Amino acid sequence: MKKNAISLQSSVVGRANLRTYIRAAHEAGFDCIEPTKVQLEYFFNAGFTALDVKQLLGTLEVSSVGWLSDIERQGEDFVALMKEAENLFAMAASVGSHAVEIINGPVDWRAVDSFRRGVPFEGYMGLLGLPMEEQYRKVVKNLQVLADLASQFQLTLFFEPLCWTPIPSLREGIPLVKRAERENLKVVVDFYHNYISGLDGEFLSQIDKDLILGVHICNSRKPDERVPCEEIFRDAGFYDGEIPIQEWVKAIQATGFQGWWAYETFSKREAEEEVGEFTKYVHCELKKLITPCPR
Repeated sequence: MKKNAISLQSSVVGRANLRTYIRAAHEAGFDCIEPTKVQLEYFFNAGFTALDVKQLLGTLEVSSVGWLSDIERQGEDFVALMKEAENLFAMAASVGSHAVEIINGPVDWRAVDSFRRGVPFEGYMGLLGLPMEEQYRKVVKNLQVLADLASQFQLTLFFEPLCWTPIPSLREGIPLVKRAERENLKVVVDFYHNYISGLDGEFLSQIDKDLILGVHICNSRKPDERVPCEEIFRDAGFYDGEIPIQEWVKAIQATGFQGWWAYETFSKREAEEEVGEFTKYVHCELKKLITPCPR
């Protein structure tokens, strides 16, 4: 993949199908795309194949496929996790993806909200309530097993800590990735989760560039005492929020990072934009941020 590649994250095209998504990426000039497993599954369930995906892609690459969730699962849930992982890794590899995103949990923020308030929750609770060092040990063990499985498919995994979970940011996540000691295990710098968790440009500028696989540029509303659910706090447009986008991009560039960059949106207004025009806008803004024109 080229240096400082610009990847079209699936959120930018909203509810578009895979064919529309790929066409928009081509027309806007993206280098690669970052589809979800759901988009690929819809396409395959319609009778299409991995070869059909590759023909649609043409010169486009697949930077990664999202996502494998609740990676800290234990017991019977761990068995289910590994089955999901094998299926996802096989699908990602079949379309030529370079990587797969993995995220910790509980992914459902309502589990965390219920835990904080001490009320019952009928669903997956993850490792909430366990001592943190025990949680860390369990997560590291799962990271190792998942990375070993991914290596059989020639895939890299990248970890994205979710800000409402016990491991909310790269401050906690990077040490766990290092403890796992797997060459095909990296992180993604997601602006939202790290901003909500209190990180700043200074922290980002000190990350080892070799640990960063990609960057999710995004914005956020100002956090408050509530659980930072994406439906509320991530409903912000490209520059319509509290994150100093340009400052954070420069901080990451200061590490020497030259991997792929993407814009990720949960904005309700942006989801209703015309796909083709909005995709071109996103590409233009990413290009300006990453490779500013000389003045």
